[in-house]
Amino acid sequence: MKAPIVILGIMIAILGSCTATRYQLINADMSLISLGMQKEEVVKRIGKPNLVVASQRSAEGNIEVYEYLRLEFDRYTEKRVDRPIWVYFVDDGVVEWGPGENWQMDNTITQRLLEKYRHRSRR
Repeated sequence: MKAPIVILGIMIAILGSCTATRYQLINADMSLISLGMQKEEVVKRIGKPNLVVASQRSAEGNIEVYEYLRLEFDRYTEKRVDRPIWVYFVDDGVVEWGPGENWQMDNTITQRLLEKYRHRSRR
């Protein structure tokens, strides 16, 4: 009789720790990153991204967009919601981050990111 109870207790503990880990990984602390930081350092500080939104090669550099999620409380619905935050990299360096968008890798976005990259490179 004690064996099933012990097994059930162990299963609950394991499943409970999985849930806690999920929320820890979702709640990315964006204050730990900075402009120019390398992609490996970003992953080391805030973890693997939930999603690689896009990747594009251009003549001036490779562009990648990572999605991280922030767990926030919505006062209107009184529920916790995942807010996407996108980190933009050009040649593995952070050039920008902010709220996730409806992604469409068009020329305007590409040029904006590359201009920020060129501006930072001149300094």
